[in-house]
Amino acid sequence: MSHQHGPGCNHGPSNGSAPQTIQVNDANKAPALYKNTATYLKDEKKSGLKARQGVFNGKRFEYFKGKRGIEALLKENYAKVTSKGDTVPKTRDEAFNILNDLGKYGFVLRVDRGESIGGKGSPRLLQPNPVQEIKEDGYYMWIWEGSRFRLYAGAAALVATILAGVLFPLWPNFLRMGVWYLSVAVLCLVGVFFGIAIVRLILYVLTLPVLPRGFWLFPNLFEDVGIIDSFIPLYGFDPVKEKKSKKSDVTTAQVVEKSE
Repeated sequence: MSHQHGPGCNHGPSNGSAPQTIQVNDANKAPALYKNTATYLKDEKKSGLKARQGVFNGKRFEYFKGKRGIEALLKENYAKVTSKGDTVPKTRDEAFNILNDLGKYGFVLRVDRGESIGGKGSPRLLQPNPVQEIKEDGYYMWIWEGSRFRLYAGAAALVATILAGVLFPLWPNFLRMGVWYLSVAVLCLVGVFFGIAIVRLILYVLTLPVLPRGFWLFPNLFEDVGIIDSFIPLYGFDPVKEKKSKKSDVTTAQVVEKSE
């Protein structure tokens, strides 16, 4: 792809050298540093880089904004995925160079966003930008899918589960009895859980008009915590509501006596 450089070009951070451009290559041949970097950026929990959904050639792809990618590379979590001897970016220019190398090695492709395919909130159409260069306000689509080991392992486990279910009549008696007892135990646990949920709701409704604050049995039962922490503490109350103080405007009248 050719591009005529001129005074109006904007290629991102400038460090005095010629602007770098993206060349799409085979990402599998890239150094380990860039594979680790791409894996880090695709992990939203570690990098904080939230990818958006777009449609390219009839298929869905994830894409992100260049500015967000640079900010993700400047986080402390990125240093944890790098090996000894690898350069950890400390400035936006250094992070920009790493993001540019991701494009050069074929991990991302610069695209332009089009209209939504199904109205507000739906994925947008993506088209490759004729000028493949890094810009903070540009959008970049992931063309590297990463390791497919989990995909293959999940597919194999699914096929094995289906085959095991189909061959269930041929199982030995002790295995079939074990599955039956296990299913009954799971159903009992689910029943106990729903029973606790109903009892705690009844207690809350009964104590709400009597106590100043509502009483909850297992207040963390539906919170985003671990299984054990869901049942700690045993009981609790609604949090105290802060009363908003209303300030009244007081106006003072001053009487000015004019002397004749």
